[in-house]
Amino acid sequence: MGFFQCNFFSPTLCFNTDVHVFLPTPNSDEILNNKHSDYFRAGVKFQVLYLLHGAYGDYGDWMRLTSIEKYAQEHKLAVVMPSASNSFYQNMHRGSNYLTYISKELPSFIQSIFPVSAKREDTFIAGLSMGGYGAVRVAFELPENYAACASLSGALDFAGVKNMVEAGAITGPFRWDAILADKEEAETGDANLFVLADKRMREGRTLPRLFQTCGTEDFIYPQNIVARDAFMRLGLDLTYEEHPGIHDWNYWDTHIQRVLDWFGLADDSIADGRE
Repeated sequence: MGFFQCNFFSPTLCFNTDVHVFLPTPNSDEILNNKHSDYFRAGVKFQVLYLLHGAYGDYGDWMRLTSIEKYAQEHKLAVVMPSASNSFYQNMHRGSNYLTYISKELPSFIQSIFPVSAKREDTFIAGLSMGGYGAVRVAFELPENYAACASLSGALDFAGVKNMVEAGAITGPFRWDAILADKEEAETGDANLFVLADKRMREGRTLPRLFQTCGTEDFIYPQNIVARDAFMRLGLDLTYEEHPGIHDWNYWDTHIQRVLDWFGLADDSIADGRE
């Protein structure tokens, strides 16, 4: 994989920000084993995954703490890893507009610089914990842009997680007064994924396929059950899985592999992305 570390000024965030990008490129294994490695044909466009970090994290987490580079190479998949601080991927009441940045500005920047597809069927988004929520939030914000989204140990029940943090049941670095203008937004606004999904369906918009996985010993497991049941009541195209595990990188490194398989990416034996 080609690895790119980008630092650029974001007009949406109003400051410089960092992004890590993996791009499929030939490797020695392919050459030694006589595999097709013609990656650089004219007009090639790779499928792309936007991969979001959790609370306390940043754009480097997935690269440093999992083998996502190896897994993406196997699928000939571009991967984009941005930073969003502890914003819960919202347009913050007092802070930066991370939702707009992730959903609009970042894809435009990436598509203008790298050979990645802009087609819905070639675009995916996933994340862990806070980023699991963020992936679904972004996908439901602009459902026409994403074929599928995936949450690993996601904080999908936004109101439930907020209440747990405020009650001291779990820890979190979130300044809710900065994230939300009104605490009722967690229950009745677009920050609530169940409210947002219902809103989009009433608008007649087709939501992306959704994959949800969580460890059965994870502290956020009860909220994932709440989310699973709510998504099912809404009739979403949901694949739900649970496995032994806690809220840690061992679980996420294992199950991001399942996510990539579940996406149903283009035939990776072609090794040339999409035109």
